[in-house]
Amino acid sequence: MRVPLEWLQEFLETDWSVARLADTLSMSGLEVEAVEPAAPDFSGVVVGEVRRVWGHPAADKLRVAEVVIGADATRQIVCGAANLRVGQKVAAALAGARLPGMEISNAELRGVASQGMLCSAKELGMEDGSAGILELDADSPVGTDLRAYLKLDDPVLTLGITPNRGDALSILGVARDLAARGAGRFLPPVFPQAPWSPAGADASLGNGFPLRIAADAQEACGTYSALLLTHLPERLPDLWRERLRRTEQKCISPLVDYLNVWMFALGQPMHAFDADTLQGGIEVRWARAGEVLDALDGRDLPLAPDMLVIADQQGPVALAGIIGGRRTAVSAQTQRVLLEAAYFSAAAVQGRARRLGLHTEAAQRYERGVDFRLALPAALALQASCAMRREAGVTLSGSLPDLPQILLRRQRIARILGYELAADTIPARLQALGCHLQEQDGDWRVSPPSHRYDLRIEADLIEELGRLSGYENLPSRRPQAVLRPLATTMARLRQDLLKALIARDYHEIITYSFVAEELQALFSPGVLTPRLQNPISADLAVMRASLWPGLLQTLRFNANRQQERLRFFEFGRVFADQKQQMQLAGVLWGPRLRESWVDAPRDSDFYDLKGDVEALLSLWPEREFRFARVEDPALHPGQSAQILWQDRCVGRLGALHPRLLEHFGLGSAPWLFSLDVELLLTPKSVPLFRPLSPFPLVQRDLALAVPEALEAGRILEILAAAGSQLVQEIRIFDRYRGDKVPTGHYGLGLRLLFQAQTSTLLEAQVQEEVERLLQFLQAQVPVALRV
Repeated sequence: MRVPLEWLQEFLETDWSVARLADTLSMSGLEVEAVEPAAPDFSGVVVGEVRRVWGHPAADKLRVAEVVIGADATRQIVCGAANLRVGQKVAAALAGARLPGMEISNAELRGVASQGMLCSAKELGMEDGSAGILELDADSPVGTDLRAYLKLDDPVLTLGITPNRGDALSILGVARDLAARGAGRFLPPVFPQAPWSPAGADASLGNGFPLRIAADAQEACGTYSALLLTHLPERLPDLWRERLRRTEQKCISPLVDYLNVWMFALGQPMHAFDADTLQGGIEVRWARAGEVLDALDGRDLPLAPDMLVIADQQGPVALAGIIGGRRTAVSAQTQRVLLEAAYFSAAAVQGRARRLGLHTEAAQRYERGVDFRLALPAALALQASCAMRREAGVTLSGSLPDLPQILLRRQRIARILGYELAADTIPARLQALGCHLQEQDGDWRVSPPSHRYDLRIEADLIEELGRLSGYENLPSRRPQAVLRPLATTMARLRQDLLKALIARDYHEIITYSFVAEELQALFSPGVLTPRLQNPISADLAVMRASLWPGLLQTLRFNANRQQERLRFFEFGRVFADQKQQMQLAGVLWGPRLRESWVDAPRDSDFYDLKGDVEALLSLWPEREFRFARVEDPALHPGQSAQILWQDRCVGRLGALHPRLLEHFGLGSAPWLFSLDVELLLTPKSVPLFRPLSPFPLVQRDLALAVPEALEAGRILEILAAAGSQLVQEIRIFDRYRGDKVPTGHYGLGLRLLFQAQTSTLLEAQVQEEVERLLQFLQAQVPVALRV
């Protein structure tokens, strides 16, 4: 929402600086995202009047104009604009003028002298959708500096409006909020007196034109005013045109521009139909199966039965609160319009625009809630502002919302805010917002205004009191707590894992918790996950059962942008088979190391991934993890493993399955891992101190011939079970395949480290321990020493 200060001052009498206004709005919950001038910097441009126009002697598309720029001063300017005409007021940039991106000087165009330039809005950085040179009001003062005339140094505030504050989507609402914060005196608009009383749900205009709110639509349409108007406006004044431009709205046609101006001013959307194109009356009703609206954006929108429409006898002419139709649109030939000003409930509009791929200013306001008492006053103000003649008018009545009566307790205010508010300030602050109060046994009974749909319970009113007092004025107290050693919590574990991954050159990402159903099926076939009833898009239709799809989509996005070495990880919840679990997952892709003169480049492989995972598992030094084969639909069947602890799977890792590699279109396979963080969070055992031995280590190597079907991990498990206190470590240092081992076998090199705590080991002791381990191993599995 963009708020020009000049327009704001129409509803707020204030002497505050724009910086103070911006700070107050931000501290009141209406965040000011930017403050910028109404137009970019330019100089040397004045209001001119075209006195004469004649053709260029050497160019058919150019014309020469004599332009009055002051009391006795004229300039000859060559111009190619099609809308140039005698008597026109224009923006004339004189020699020496500085425009955005250019400087104007006297020049000769095809043999004719030109002493300046007639500017378009775009050339001045004031793009408003108009074509040709900028045309000013007929009463614009000739010779006046254009920046001063149009007040182009006026600051414009860009506000970030939260979804609960639909009332702040108007200049009026922002002014009311600032006045409540003490920024100045609120200047409420003065509306023309209503010339008629509301009728029922069925009525007609004076010419017998019937209007009706269907019985089942009266909850959705609380009031519907229709005015039959003639003598339509021919031009929007410069002041209002500038206001509209500063809200980033392009000019379309005079009447539509007036509708937009009043919508931004008051927050009340309105719509105009070409009255002569309506067929047999108007009905507000729910759409019928198979109906289509020829929307103003050029599309034909399929309507659903839960969409509220405005229809004539031929069919829908507008989607209520969202967009009108082309068949009844106002055009240059329109002589009479039917002006619609209505209250549609937020529930009747919410979600419909997004479902149809629309985003309109009207829908944005109706979805958040529009003042249900504002429709007719806004329509009458619009009519008066552009001097249209009203031939007839009527207001239909549906079912309006009830305003709640909220008990506001004095003690509750102090309890929630944490400090006492002066009793005499509470009614004044709430009344400044438009609330009505009645005292009741030392407390208050509060009725919120019709424009504040976010005030429904006592806590809402207390929040408003805190907001109007200023969040910066809330007291701050340091918390008091007993310090004790931290338990292993999810937050602490997450921090430890995050540090370990960042140290290994990974980057944390956050992806959507939703994925496409087709992608889910590729990674987790047969897994039941929750389906969203109203998804953001078809690509985000179900809750994720794995973090890998989001990681791979991010990897592909970066790989397509010439990123050659990527390492990502994510903490997040996954949802599968009516359970949700916290997981940590990661992916690495590309070269193992950054490009360097030290080592020849090589791609990452399984052991790089396994090393990273083992670095994470080292956070639990007291636990024994082992890796075993696994079948996973997302992983390569020959390059994957599961991580086991106490025979429970706590994670998986491996290369992406070739089928999925082709789906993502990556040149080489990425390497993936995932850890079940909740299983790993189980309490750790207390580590015990073990004194270091002062005696030397003794090393022995074994070369074994192992059957192909026997995993090396199984051999390590057996030897670990047979180890004595002398055995300090058993690790694999070599794996060999070739003609030096029997067919169907592979060579495995084991390194055994022995050490005693009380003495230096003798050769006989070490040899005895080696033979004992080998015999125990051969009794369990068919292995042999290699000769």
